[in-house]
Amino acid sequence: LISSFFRGNKDELKAACSGDGVTSDQLETITLTVVQNKGSKDEQTRKIVAPVGCNVRQVLTDNGINVYQSVTRWTNCKGKQLCGTCIVNIADGSISTNRKSMDEGSTLRENPESYRLSCVTFAYGDVTIETFPPVNAAQWTR
Repeated sequence: LISSFFRGNKDELKAACSGDGVTSDQLETITLTVVQNKGSKDEQTRKIVAPVGCNVRQVLTDNGINVYQSVTRWTNCKGKQLCGTCIVNIADGSISTNRKSMDEGSTLRENPESYRLSCVTFAYGDVTIETFPPVNAAQWTR
């Protein structure tokens, strides 16, 4: 029995397995439509092109979009799913994200079903994300 290990990144492995000769420069992309401060006078909408399977928190923070409310902007866990404060609303396209884990579901149990922790949400298709969704006292996770 001969074992071999693939040497390359995840995208190169996916391309090699598909057999279509796609290089990492030609990978599929998706569009994240981000609505910041929905309902306020400062509401803005941005469209961000990102690779399929991207981490929502990473893409948003890399593009200068804050996903944290209040002081947690500076005291968060940096995407390790320890603080439960990077709450976003997946307003459209939730079917194009990974499903909630039991831990995430438990953390967000008093929030609407469309609320997600951006640190553990991965997008595989076009989605609309609202930052700073309304969070009542009973819904605040930590």
